[in-house]
Amino acid sequence: MDGKLGTSLVLTQQLKLTPNVIFSLELLQLPLFQLENILRNEIEENPLIEPLDFVYESSPVYYEPSEDEESSPLPSPVSVRQQLISQVNLEFDGVEREIATYMVDNLDRKGLLTLPLEEIARSFKVSVELVESVRRKLKEFEPVGCGSLTLGELLESQLKEVGVPEKFIKAARSFESVKSKEEFLEKSGLNKKEFEEFLSYLKRVDLLPFEDGFGVVKVKPDVKVWLEGDEVKVEVLTPKSFEFRVNSYYLKYAGREELRRYLNEKYQRALYLKRAIESRVETLSKLSKAVFEGQREFLRDGKTLRPLTISQVALQVSLHESTVSRAVKDKFVETPFGVYPLKSFFKKGISGTSVEEVKGLIKELIENEDKRKPLSDSKIASLLKERGIKIARRTVAKYREEMGIPGAYRRKVK
Repeated sequence: MDGKLGTSLVLTQQLKLTPNVIFSLELLQLPLFQLENILRNEIEENPLIEPLDFVYESSPVYYEPSEDEESSPLPSPVSVRQQLISQVNLEFDGVEREIATYMVDNLDRKGLLTLPLEEIARSFKVSVELVESVRRKLKEFEPVGCGSLTLGELLESQLKEVGVPEKFIKAARSFESVKSKEEFLEKSGLNKKEFEEFLSYLKRVDLLPFEDGFGVVKVKPDVKVWLEGDEVKVEVLTPKSFEFRVNSYYLKYAGREELRRYLNEKYQRALYLKRAIESRVETLSKLSKAVFEGQREFLRDGKTLRPLTISQVALQVSLHESTVSRAVKDKFVETPFGVYPLKSFFKKGISGTSVEEVKGLIKELIENEDKRKPLSDSKIASLLKERGIKIARRTVAKYREEMGIPGAYRRKVK
């Protein structure tokens, strides 16, 4: 360095999202019933939008209209318990399914588990580790956080789901134990401005998932899927049309610059909305098609799920993973076997094999072992490797414990 000040010119590329793209992403993450509310608000607030036709291409499931009700489809009433049990039946088998169902039936109105894990373990004669493993999976279901042991844990799960910064997630852990704002600020490390931001995030979570109507929630499927022959068919459930025109009355008297600017903003807003809805339909259709091409077996038997990740689907449909995550969030899909959260169909796997299938293979190997020389976890891992499944010894041990199977020493028969 010679001590002289200098200037340099550096050219960089920066991706800047247009208002249209931002609006499209906002609408993409909305479930259908919230999208309807957005449309209604736009009609009321935008004088350039003519009334829209809220006619749907397909009626929601479960709903049976009475003779004195209107013929237009309404949201189907689905209890939170039904919603959770449908996911339990997808995720678990055997004793794990029984444990998960028992947990669902022992949640309070906040979605918190009311029984100690040790008591559940004694009831089913399994390890506490297995019960905790089931509980952790249950917390990932919709509504997110059900099965938490504390309000702080519930908050943490829901805040993670909506993608808030890590410092606010950490702050949520101490939220339940404090008695004043000052104590919370001290424990969380947040300043007053961050505290206000934290409160704004809390408005986006549901702290009483079982409160509304004794556990009844309004669910409208966003997508309908089925098999027609061997072809996966997808229908995105959305208003059949969104058409508007500029009201000539307003244009006729738009002589002042301020009024013309106002009308132009409203016109652009209406265009953004129309394009955003079209983009939402296209994205959900493409995404759902890819998901159920991978989960074709489920559309046949209502139970078989294959390993599938968001990154795999994102690559297949040429979308960013964050876009796929937005599209999946809070969406429900109507299948021939019931209505499920769309994210239920993303399953973790090992070497292309689902966790459930790996557990089944471990159980099969143990059932057929020489009881005088039972297989160690390392030996089981080696045998699975011979079948093309790469799995660590500690993972074998984890899955074995989750199934309530004792170690080799305790299985040995003299």
